Amino acid sequence: MHESEKPLREQLDEAMDRVRRELEILQSPSSIGGGSNDGGVIADLEAEYLALKDARAGLGPHDV
Repeated sequence: MHESEKPLREQLDEAMDRVRRELEILQSPSSIGGGSNDGGVIADLEAEYLALKDARAGLGPHDV
């Protein structure tokens, strides 16, 4: 099934899962050397996650 054929709610859930996973990776302690400077990237991903969450919350029962 192509991405565009999936219900919109499912597409948003999958996008949220991808962003959440990226955040987990960026926020986990690095096993190589010192800490990284990913604060801007993390903030952008958190904003994207919230936008996806708001979009999903705005879906009605008829939205697919």
